[in-house]
Amino acid sequence: MESTIATILLLVGIYFLIGALFSVFFLWKGLKKVDPGTDGSGLFFKLLLFPGMTVFWVVFFKKWLNS
Repeated sequence: MESTIATILLLVGIYFLIGALFSVFFLWKGLKKVDPGTDGSGLFFKLLLFPGMTVFWVVFFKKWLNS
């Protein structure tokens, strides 16, 4: 049981690590391509987007690929 929980927590941690790395790169390079209205947005706006983008990084990755 303990190894199952440890495995699940490891997978969740890896998911969030990938999400955080993707979010940083996406906010730096891909945000303007997906939504041109965000051009010129400030750091505070991007910091607000970061947590949600970290959780839903798969959705944003698909949108980025489709744009």
